[in-house]
Amino acid sequence: MRAILKGAVRPEGRLRLGSALSEMSRKIGLSNADVEALENGRDVRAAAPMRFE
Repeated sequence: MRAILKGAVRPEGRLRLGSALSEMSRKIGLSNADVEALENGRDVRAAAPMRFE
């Protein structure tokens, strides 16, 4: 029963997002310094709630 459920939820050919992003980053030559620059430029403030007036 567990094997059937696992096969339904986690099929063999599924796209693994982390692996796909890692492979794409390697192909374009993204470095740790590039990732740090992106993180440092990110706005970390909380978003203001929407107002409907």
